[in-house]
Amino acid sequence: MKPGPPRVPDPRARLIAWSAIVFCTVPDIIWRDAGQRMSLLFTASVALPVVVAAIAVRAFPGLRGLSRFLLAVAALDFSWGYVAPALAGTDFIRSLTNGADWGARLFFTRMTTLSGALLAGLTLIGSGLTRRDLFLCLGDVAAPAQPIGFLGLRKPIPWTWFGPAVILVFSLVLASFLYSSVNPEFGVSDRILRALPWILAIAALNAASEEFQFRNLILAHLRNLFSPAEAVLLSATFFALGHYFGHPSGLTGVAMAGFAGWIWARSMIETGGSFWAFVIHLGQDIVILTFLAVAVAPAR
Repeated sequence: MKPGPPRVPDPRARLIAWSAIVFCTVPDIIWRDAGQRMSLLFTASVALPVVVAAIAVRAFPGLRGLSRFLLAVAALDFSWGYVAPALAGTDFIRSLTNGADWGARLFFTRMTTLSGALLAGLTLIGSGLTRRDLFLCLGDVAAPAQPIGFLGLRKPIPWTWFGPAVILVFSLVLASFLYSSVNPEFGVSDRILRALPWILAIAALNAASEEFQFRNLILAHLRNLFSPAEAVLLSATFFALGHYFGHPSGLTGVAMAGFAGWIWARSMIETGGSFWAFVIHLGQDIVILTFLAVAVAPAR
């Protein structure tokens, strides 16, 4: 990826964009880390100032383009912080999960996170963005992956080589981390075979949902505002901070999710599509769910 110059000369645009990312994630982390419950009041108090900022920037020609990005960030924060957990606690979801096995429970609970795609997706109305602007296509799967010096990648290589290598390395690193953190019981590994259909379904759902919300939408809204390199970094940071309580969790989880999100966003920019981002993400989710299947005793 060859970073270009920022497309917005007003330096306030960068400050506002980065501030929105931090404001919509760090307070949530501090609040939950202190043992507090994510209430409607708290989540709204975090998202609302960003919505106000999204409306305010429309009054300034140099900042107007940030509006949809800010609304998307606020919508995702509100959806993941309050709407999805609230939906998971409804009688309807409980009726689907009560008495269900581990895979079914997790699948139906995970479906609630689609609320983020629905709410943030509203920012596309009237935007004029096309399917290709949103990277909602395969793209050129053999496009060159641009050099990454600190990884030893000194010259471009096709994504058909780089993609599989990333899948292998990420899977090995992730498996090593999970082995030491979730204490899997491989003596009951038959659970993996029983849960495999659910593992694949949940992994596909989660990978498609998160790629759309944290990459496709964010990168599309930033495409005419910042250089590709900064847009990639913004989306990766938002994704990373949002995974503080994920798998893996904590600062290690933030670092791992951030680096993975950075690679996935680069793949979209460099190939013009979502193929490699989805496939690599899918592979990592399969690894995570496989470990969770033998670390948590299913209901039946």
